Amino acid sequence: MKEIFCSLCLSILSTLVFAQEKIDGIVSSDKQPVAYATIVIGYANSSLHTVRSNSMGQYTFHLTKEEMSRVQWIEVSHISYEKVRKEYKDQNQKVNFELVKKSIQLADVTVRSRPLAVRRAGDTTRYAVTNFVSAEDRNIGDVLRRMPGIEVDENGVIKHNGKTVSRMYVDGDNIFQNGYGVGTRTIQPKAIKDVELVQNHEHKKIKQGVSNSEDVALNLVLNEDAKMIWSGEATIGIAAPIDGFINGNTMSFKKKYKTLNTLQYNSIGERINNDVESIASLNLTEPIAAATPSVPTNKYYNNRSVAFNTNQFYKWTEGWSSSLNGNLWADRERLISDGTQRYLLADGSEVTYNNYYNTTKKPFFGRSSFTLEGNDNRFYFKNTIDYKAENHHHHTWLLDDEARFDQRGRDQLNFISESMEYTPKLKNKDLITFNLDLERKWHKDRLEVSPGVMSNYLNENQPYDAVGQAVSLPQTNGNIQVAYTRNNTRLKRTYFARLNYLDKELNSALNLVTGGSVFDNERFPDNNLRWKQQQMSAGVKLDWKNKDFIFSGAFPLTWNGWDIADRLLGSATTTKKLLFTPSVSLQAYLPNRDYFLLSFRFNQENSDLDQLYPNPILSNFREIKSFAAPLYFTSSQAYVLRYNIERPISLFYLNVTASHLRTQNDYLIGQDITQQGIISKLLPYDNQATTNSLTLGMSKSLLKEGIYLGFNASINQNRYNQLLNGQFTAATGTTMTLSPRLEYKGISHTALTYQYSYSRFLNKLSGEQEQNSNRYTSNTHSLGVLYVVGTYLFVKGTWSYGTYQSSTLDPITNSFLDASIRYKPLKSKHSLELNINNILNKKLYSSYSLTANLENRQTIPLRGLQSVLKYSFLF
Repeated sequence: MKEIFCSLCLSILSTLVFAQEKIDGIVSSDKQPVAYATIVIGYANSSLHTVRSNSMGQYTFHLTKEEMSRVQWIEVSHISYEKVRKEYKDQNQKVNFELVKKSIQLADVTVRSRPLAVRRAGDTTRYAVTNFVSAEDRNIGDVLRRMPGIEVDENGVIKHNGKTVSRMYVDGDNIFQNGYGVGTRTIQPKAIKDVELVQNHEHKKIKQGVSNSEDVALNLVLNEDAKMIWSGEATIGIAAPIDGFINGNTMSFKKKYKTLNTLQYNSIGERINNDVESIASLNLTEPIAAATPSVPTNKYYNNRSVAFNTNQFYKWTEGWSSSLNGNLWADRERLISDGTQRYLLADGSEVTYNNYYNTTKKPFFGRSSFTLEGNDNRFYFKNTIDYKAENHHHHTWLLDDEARFDQRGRDQLNFISESMEYTPKLKNKDLITFNLDLERKWHKDRLEVSPGVMSNYLNENQPYDAVGQAVSLPQTNGNIQVAYTRNNTRLKRTYFARLNYLDKELNSALNLVTGGSVFDNERFPDNNLRWKQQQMSAGVKLDWKNKDFIFSGAFPLTWNGWDIADRLLGSATTTKKLLFTPSVSLQAYLPNRDYFLLSFRFNQENSDLDQLYPNPILSNFREIKSFAAPLYFTSSQAYVLRYNIERPISLFYLNVTASHLRTQNDYLIGQDITQQGIISKLLPYDNQATTNSLTLGMSKSLLKEGIYLGFNASINQNRYNQLLNGQFTAATGTTMTLSPRLEYKGISHTALTYQYSYSRFLNKLSGEQEQNSNRYTSNTHSLGVLYVVGTYLFVKGTWSYGTYQSSTLDPITNSFLDASIRYKPLKSKHSLELNINNILNKKLYSSYSLTANLENRQTIPLRGLQSVLKYSFLF
């Protein structure tokens, strides 16, 4: 109670110290916001303060009472509009401005210039697309990769100076509710005029200037032509020997209505599940499948994939909008791998598994959501109904030391949720927020293995015909929250209270089959558990911001109650606990808009049903999990220090992040590793783990020289404990990675790209009797050459070469050569492309991975030489 009393006293004291007045308003023209206008307040012939309007035309002055009493006028100016000055009299009213465009008579002058490549105003950085686009770019993601400070992964997820972009808008509209990757991969560069990168972005207008958001958002500013028409692309292709490719997209970005839709099919090994988002759930059965190599999927992936994605956005009024988003993905995939797993135990002994896997999977993912949103300066409202479904059919036949097993599985999940938020602004400008979330989840797992496995454990060393495992995990949960934000001082305080409820079950049955008869092993009865959890939380969140510092802190106190019932035994346990989980962050701006961010968080988490069931569950043909343990807790402390350097004018960005994570709990997962299989248990041991990491990211563009440089590096160290065959061991894993990237366009009609990836792994396992250590190094070089013949023929070649070297295993090398020819006449809507993959016709790919106690070597067959001919039509 002493800590709570002190916190409240500090809050009251801060209110007295930082008490300030506020003048705010909106600058617009023809009912459209005017960004980056200059607003000045003053008295007589003297000015007091100057600010600029943000991208939504909003501005805010924070003044002391003495300054407020002196204000006599407010003036707005902008290069494109007439200057406006208003007298300031009413201190309780917003001061809005409606600007009139300038009418300037110019002499007959021809001006030819390219816009600045990068401009910055406040938290917004604007990239001019014309400075970074190239004729060979297929989508806006290709252009973004060339912009300094921006990275894009293969799924279309964007990072800015090492930080993930949370939202991508199209002309200020939030069309992508379920993930913006489809837009990054689909929208054509010709449709985009500028790319705006907004740091400390707050999506809710009513909370702009109130909450200290650390989010980064990206806005695609459209060309005027792109706002008026439908556009898209249709591509069909054939591949040798008998494979096909279809890809189509349509999009329209009008002022009130925006839509983007894609339909894809291929059997040429291109994975198209980028927009799939798995349902978070306990997967107690995890069938072992063939491994996948770290090479492009078209080298090895035997598939029949279809995917559909739709995004519909309608703006009813300036503040109200609705969106309908959906996607689905279905596949029939086949994978094969041949490998060896060797466990190195602390006493010097070894257990080796030799495996050949032949896997067929038939996954299906579907999702749809409808969102209604109201977002203006008076209130914020959002209601989302979301439905997801997953269905996995899995079959693997495998050879384990010449013995054949068939492993079949099916995993079904369905999920529906309702989420609502309403935040009105009160008359005194304070905010009150209501949140309501309801979720229902259905989850069923089935696993069958024949002939019977691990007979020494499951059937008292007697062979048997088959084993089946069935698991169901239904779940219902909901929460309601009320928060009140004091908004009349520089130190914003949000007081909140929250109630959570969770109700879920774990039902499982393990059956053996002998002579066609199914029976329950008396040693392994079913699991039939019900888990109820109630949480009541209350606390305060503090936000303070000025031109140099941003401070945020959350101090929640949570009462938890758990009721766990074993309905087979008719027993139940009740646990109650009070948890305090504070978090604090401080962001400081330095000259040139460099900044550092320091944050720390203390957390306590409880174990879940996947670590509490009393009777064993067969996870796959080689592993049984027996996690009979009481409810236990894990405490953790996380510290992060981040430093960012941003030089938009010189096109240079740098970020450095150091982090430390420490966790402590009273239980440890132990493994008994035998030649027949692995038995995992949860055992009472003091267990502490620490993770230290240092990452570095850098990017630099030299536009005149046609050079783009990128560099990423990291070093990570993990210290953790293991319990192998009853022997307690301490493990340390250290990883170092380097990845420089260079693109050079200084040679006429030619573009060169080079990327190098270096990884070094060092693993140590220390036991009471022996010490084991292993290390390996991987190097990958990738060189690409693009030559443009005239203005319409693009010839590209890519060569990659990778090596693996280990302290215990033989070295491995892999090399690939690919080529493509693309015919795309200038201003034509038609194009032809021929891709020739794996020209060296490499049929096997070898790799290995090492941890402190495991050597895993894999050999995977490849598709070999492949030719794909594609025809595309733009409209």
